[in-house]
Amino acid sequence: MGVVYKARDRELDRVVAIKTIEPQAGVDVEAIAARLSREAMTAARLSHPGIVTVYDVGRHDGTPYVVMECFTGRTLTELLEAGPLAPDRAVHVALQVCQALAYAHAQGVVHRDVKSSNIMLDAAWHAKLADFGVAHVVDKPVHEAGMMLGTPAYMAPEHAAGGAADAQSDLFSLGVVLYEALTGVRPFPGEDVAQVLHDVVHVDPVPPREKNFAVPPALDVVVRRAMSKDPADRYAHATAFAEALALASALGETPAIGRVLGRVRRRTTVAVAALLVTVGIAVGVYVRGRVAEPLSVAALSPEPVAAAVSLPRTEPVTPPPTAKPETPVPTGRPGCLSVNAVPFATVYVDGRAMGETPQACVRLTPGRHRVHFEWSDKRSPGHVVELGSQHTPDNALRVSYDFRSGRFLTHAD
Repeated sequence: MGVVYKARDRELDRVVAIKTIEPQAGVDVEAIAARLSREAMTAARLSHPGIVTVYDVGRHDGTPYVVMECFTGRTLTELLEAGPLAPDRAVHVALQVCQALAYAHAQGVVHRDVKSSNIMLDAAWHAKLADFGVAHVVDKPVHEAGMMLGTPAYMAPEHAAGGAADAQSDLFSLGVVLYEALTGVRPFPGEDVAQVLHDVVHVDPVPPREKNFAVPPALDVVVRRAMSKDPADRYAHATAFAEALALASALGETPAIGRVLGRVRRRTTVAVAALLVTVGIAVGVYVRGRVAEPLSVAALSPEPVAAAVSLPRTEPVTPPPTAKPETPVPTGRPGCLSVNAVPFATVYVDGRAMGETPQACVRLTPGRHRVHFEWSDKRSPGHVVELGSQHTPDNALRVSYDFRSGRFLTHAD
């Protein structure tokens, strides 16, 4: 409906982008101008390296325009024309968007139109979330009562059914984007809008791992949880989604995300669902969709971010009484046990509950340990592992169990 110009701000000597809407037959210019004004007002509340900055809004000779940061790069939609991304690359992008959403949600802003064409990436794969034009500021009334705003193929079920969009609706949309990035196709393709909306509300898409076997099992589970029909079954907030992605990627042995997670751990105190497990070492644990501690999300690139986000604290999880290890070993440096289950489950080591999967590193004393998983009313067989001090966070001993097939997915090596 218009043109985007690259221009120079002569007063501040900076390059900017100017989005314009050209008057056309059948186009309500007044409504478009109002939308651009709302975009500028919303974006004025947000100052984050992962969000495209809006500088000004106005009209010139009757043409509405908005002046914004000029970001050199391509949209994720354009990049996916060449096919799906490698899993570690897709997660790297999603982690950055999680960071941007965590910040926006903390400011009371819901995007409502998270999609691959609104995610821009530069040559170094730094991501920017753009177009808050349909965003809703939580503490202000909604002017579009009864209107459906957003893009149907990325819309959360509650939003598609006519309900209000909230922060978890954004997380569903990001789950759709991640599915698309991993598989190269949308989970709800549909031939028309009515079919797409029906599928969004009623149909579970084919798991991404069945579309692309390169998707690690743990990552497959994280994506499907993000796209749960019931908002209560999704991640509690964007930082919980980010931590699950990082842990799943670590379990899937994706080197690039391992490096990203390493930077996050060095620069922040990762406290999502912290649970003391052994010798005072905290390990991130998910407990039925809730978290025990807030997470401050740090930079996902070498440059530090301008701000971190602290999310509300919930009640801490109290671990059950400590059981006596099957084969106690009093000496030696702790080893690292990486655990996962499909679907997520509680992991038990030597009869002691160690929290929810996935976990990249459960610290245990070297020696023999018996591991089993419990999900709903099901329990896996016991699996004995030999843990050594050579099993470090970078070389953890891995155990994973699939309740659907009733077998362990990976061997302990």
